Amino acid sequence: GSVAMSAATVMTGDATVTGNGTATSGAITLTAERNVDSDALSTGVASAAEGDATSGAIDVVATSGNVTLTTVTSGDATVAGNGTATSGAITLTASGANGTLTLDDALTGVASVGATGSATSGAITLLADGDVTVNASLETGTADTVDGDATSGLVSVTSSNGSVAMSAATVMTGDATVTGNGTATSGAITLTAERNVDSDALS
Repeated sequence: GSVAMSAATVMTGDATVTGNGTATSGAITLTAERNVDSDALSTGVASAAEGDATSGAIDVVATSGNVTLTTVTSGDATVAGNGTATSGAITLTASGANGTLTLDDALTGVASVGATGSATSGAITLLADGDVTVNASLETGTADTVDGDATSGLVSVTSSNGSVAMSAATVMTGDATVTGNGTATSGAITLTAERNVDSDALS
């Protein structure tokens, strides 16, 4: 069957560790044999004083139908001191024959480490057999640390048998910043279609 929540807001709560430890906010997974139709999907913020902070990923799959969503957002991940911060990835798939994917916004959260560690913001991956349409924006979060590695998420959009239509949309990956010693890598943008690719601002 289908998942029909066109007027619904689906969200997971925040996860907080005030000392040393691991904070992980809940993920969202929607899977349907036919269509998935939902409004706002968002995962909570994850924060820790020291340790690991991971905000929930969002995974939506229509195995033989269409995916129609408005706003999809993963939460920020923050470690105030030393540790690893990872914001959730967003993966949306319409895998059925000529299945279409239509979306307004997809945004992954900021990943931030206040001292030494690794900060990685979530990637955005859109995959459809038919057309992919993005009406507003695809943006991955910034990634920053003082010392260590900072990597902002990539954006990948694929229509295996149709077109990618984003003529009014902004597509951008976040800044990656290491203020001390380390490696900073900002995410790539890849748009692939069997037919046409129509996009406005890429950055």
